[in-house]
Amino acid sequence: MFIKPLNQERQPVDVSEWNEEVKAYFKPLSGFETLVFNDYFLEFYNKENSEEDRFKAGFKAAALALVDESGCALLSESDVDAVRAASFLPIIRVFSLGLSLRDKNVPIETAKKN
Repeated sequence: MFIKPLNQERQPVDVSEWNEEVKAYFKPLSGFETLVFNDYFLEFYNKENSEEDRFKAGFKAAALALVDESGCALLSESDVDAVRAASFLPIIRVFSLGLSLRDKNVPIETAKKN
């Protein structure tokens, strides 16, 4: 069996509103991380939550999922204020990509039927 290296065919996530020089990638999430990511998604898009709570959920999701070219976490707690002052658009892109990747993970039983 051939397993392609992790860095082949990866497409960067556009985070140009935060940093134009750094390439960001959505890392593969474990099962637990996927559940946490989905919880952040629900908090971020819940209009009943305060804007601050929605921001925190979005930031945590981005910090969980985004890595640099070498696989190191792209965001840390020290980046909170800079991200807060910048655009929410990269966070929306992170959620969109996370959901699209999840949708591609079709259960094998469903794949067999199709």
